[in-house]
Amino acid sequence: MISALRKGRVDGLRIVVACARSLDDVPHDVYLLDLVPTTEAVAGSRFDEVPYLECLEPVLDSSDGALPWVVEVARVHRADRDGLGEARLSVLLGVGSPPPDGAPAPDLTPVMAEAFSRMVGRFAPDSPVPDRADALSAATSAVAHAYLDVDPRALSLTDEEHHADDGCWTVGLAVPGAARFRVQLGLAPGLPASTHVHRVPQGEVVDSVGV
Repeated sequence: MISALRKGRVDGLRIVVACARSLDDVPHDVYLLDLVPTTEAVAGSRFDEVPYLECLEPVLDSSDGALPWVVEVARVHRADRDGLGEARLSVLLGVGSPPPDGAPAPDLTPVMAEAFSRMVGRFAPDSPVPDRADALSAATSAVAHAYLDVDPRALSLTDEEHHADDGCWTVGLAVPGAARFRVQLGLAPGLPASTHVHRVPQGEVVDSVGV
């Protein structure tokens, strides 16, 4: 066991970046990326989170000042998988409240898509472009992962749109009378396993799930 843990090899990685007004608030946007390592990475040394955190540095620099943050890194290893493990890198960012003049809050989605694209240098996407059934299932799972207080069985579909040329989906889900979510599958070009979950504030009008 100790030998396997010292090697620290992983064959799966989940990146989670959550954005909230403060580090103590519920996130309003959650970005997820599931990756599997290349053969060279699996055969190599122990998992190192630093290259992926370096990819996220532009996200921290996208505001006027340094954003408060919390980082958690975890690995789970199993004896019945020859000691191979799965890693999780979670980042919580306190992005502040929307501007008082009514202007929209800074949107980190474009810079997050770029950060996810940079991470594929060592890891490869975990899944192909999903069909409709897989897309709806993935969207539901993404909401459940991003918001542990939401029962995925209570989610109902409100909208869906398949962007075939871009290989992505946008899906609207809701817990009737309680919460609404807008999920984009394929946030970064060529990365169908990159996902953006937006929790729609109460009172916000959404004309289309893709807007």
